[in-house]
Amino acid sequence: MSKVLARSFIGIAFALATATVAATAAGPNATLTGVTGKVSVNQGSEFVPAQSEMRLKPGDRIMIADSASATITFDDSCRMDLGESKVVTVPAKSTCAGAALSQQGVVQGAGGGGEAIGTEGTHDNSGVWWMVGAVALIDIWAISEGNDDTQSP
Repeated sequence: MSKVLARSFIGIAFALATATVAATAAGPNATLTGVTGKVSVNQGSEFVPAQSEMRLKPGDRIMIADSASATITFDDSCRMDLGESKVVTVPAKSTCAGAALSQQGVVQGAGGGGEAIGTEGTHDNSGVWWMVGAVALIDIWAISEGNDDTQSP
């Protein structure tokens, strides 16, 4: 019975981990519009100058310099105006659909383009918790695995 239960937990853990990876690899869900001033976007390894009508996907980061602004328009028509001196991470769903916005303030000129000085909003750490749960289940399974065919001497 314990082997069946342990294998069920492992299967569920792998299914949840796969779902988390699939959600992280989502395609574009928004467009950057109304770009004025110095606005940069990081869609992978470095910040590049933003283009108006640039498509954005979850996890992309937008850096808005002093006296600059931009708007994120999500595919569900929800708009989010971005203020100056911020680094904003594009959420997986629009703020109208309940997403929490992750943004950091920046100090211009420090560290070649901005240095994070604080965090506002909340972060979605659900993927981390799913992986912690999966590892815990595997540990429980490993501990419970024993030789069921023990014989006394």
